[in-house]
Amino acid sequence: MRVAIITVYSHAECTLKDVAGGYGTVFQIGDSLPARVLTRAKAHVAELPPVTAGHIAQAALAAGHTVRVVDVRRIGPRHDAVPAGIDVALVQTSIVDATAERAVLDELSRAGVHTIAHGAFATARPHLFADVASVVVRGEPEALGAALFDPMLRGVVDAGFVADLDALPLPDWSAFPIARYRYAFLAAGTTLPVAGARGCAFGCGYCPWRVTAPFRERDPQRIVAEVRAMVERYGARAIAFRDPLFNLDADRVRALARGLRPLGVRFSAEMRADRLDGAMIAELHGAGLRSLEIGVESVDRAMLSREHRKPPEAAQIERVVAAAHAVGVRVVANFVLGLPDDTEEKFRASVAYAKRLNTFAVQFTVATPYPGTTLETHAAPRMRLTAPEAHNGWTSTFDHENIAADRIHTLREWAYVSYHYRPRYAWRVAQTALAALRDRGPRSAGRAQSQR
Repeated sequence: MRVAIITVYSHAECTLKDVAGGYGTVFQIGDSLPARVLTRAKAHVAELPPVTAGHIAQAALAAGHTVRVVDVRRIGPRHDAVPAGIDVALVQTSIVDATAERAVLDELSRAGVHTIAHGAFATARPHLFADVASVVVRGEPEALGAALFDPMLRGVVDAGFVADLDALPLPDWSAFPIARYRYAFLAAGTTLPVAGARGCAFGCGYCPWRVTAPFRERDPQRIVAEVRAMVERYGARAIAFRDPLFNLDADRVRALARGLRPLGVRFSAEMRADRLDGAMIAELHGAGLRSLEIGVESVDRAMLSREHRKPPEAAQIERVVAAAHAVGVRVVANFVLGLPDDTEEKFRASVAYAKRLNTFAVQFTVATPYPGTTLETHAAPRMRLTAPEAHNGWTSTFDHENIAADRIHTLREWAYVSYHYRPRYAWRVAQTALAALRDRGPRSAGRAQSQR
């Protein structure tokens, strides 16, 4: 059979499908000229495929099917046609493009194509896709193996979750436009995603990662084997680890670092600051770490604790940032605006703290009641916007007790603009860019050329 792996886009802004628990986000800062410049710049930072897509491609090829990878864009006047000449189409659903995904699934189904909707949003809201797709997969499609492509499969199918991630065959990226995949300042050349873990072991009430999949980790040796394959088969120069929690177990992280060091790749990862120290950062840097993402969220620790987060101490965050900067690891610090107990004063204090840290990148996202989170339960009686696309991580969707929606959006824009348009931040960017240029040469003789 002819299988198509389809990703649908309906926003002009940078859209990331493989974040926010798989619900996705759309990078929208504001309407002022400085905000529009930042929004446009973000679109050039990264382009990566979802890890699940590589596993689906592998399963299809192993079953003897052919594979096409197609992006369908429904942005303003641009209206890409659905692909022709296929038998089975898989669409990874998201909350941010759900309406466009439904439309594409409907068009394909009407054309006689066997359609499969999967992903976090289809898992959480299968009824939204059941009338336009032949199959709606709840859970992880990889759990179905070759049966995923069976034309007799119909309706809502509970696939469950892959119990042993190490048992999965390595993803196959041979049908993908790998030359397009990049992560700026990480490495020159191709960047590919790897998932060393899925789900999260912590229980932050506003975070979708805790509800979209159970927490599981892979053996470090298996991860190293996958990274080696990315280098040898596709010429990957860098790896973006898509783990929501990269560093739960220190011994496991050190074993992974030892395995990655000889491969000569750069990598990025999201980690908890309270499970890092200077020695660990130095060891990971020696293994290729060049981009570190940490969750700061807010300076109000009591507010975070009420949301079931266990926030790292401010002094620990500062030590981690300083240690990372000292060895040339760029840091992304994440903050959230509009949790139930938030106030404008608290958020302004968080922005001031972000400026003190002066990391290479920041994110000031808006608290979003994603399906399945306790924040959704809290916000449900006061929802203002119910359309799926409004839950994009940048829009206020419920009536906040302390901050009006318009004010939240104004504060979000002010935070981004005031952070990035500072001389001290410009110096940070210049330092990072110079370090990246010095660091782009090959690190080992083990690098292979892409087969594409």
